[in-house]
Amino acid sequence: MIVSWERIILIAVWVIAIAAFFFIPKRHRREAQVIFLFQQFLSWILGLIVVQNGWLQYPVRELHENRTSFTFEFMGYPIIAVYMNLYYPVKKSAWVRFLYMMAYPAAITVIEVMIEVHTELIEYMTWTWYWSFLSIWATLYISFLFYRWFFRSEFVK
Repeated sequence: MIVSWERIILIAVWVIAIAAFFFIPKRHRREAQVIFLFQQFLSWILGLIVVQNGWLQYPVRELHENRTSFTFEFMGYPIIAVYMNLYYPVKKSAWVRFLYMMAYPAAITVIEVMIEVHTELIEYMTWTWYWSFLSIWATLYISFLFYRWFFRSEFVK
């Protein structure tokens, strides 16, 4: 049985995401779970909208009944949101916080474009990299606002 690069990438994302959970400090695991579940909720709904409208497609995917990328929507992206939220530089300057909030969507977008060009995991139909950047930035920012709201008592000091 020959395993494609696409399947290797999908398995690698699962392994990295599961391993990343073990590096979350115990004192932050409750927060991480809330962030993770909220980001799954956001990315799943928006992923369905994008795919159902034919803006992009996932030729190689895990679930054939559902045309989104289960690995990205349910593991990869939510764990990234966990780390972005938990390690947000609250006490740094506005410039550093701005760069931090731009670095995550920029890095994810670059990786996504490379995957789109070199694999069959994602295919842009009418979608472009800047829509990815904007949607990733917006969902990460919404998850950040939700995280701050949900745990507001821990931020007010």
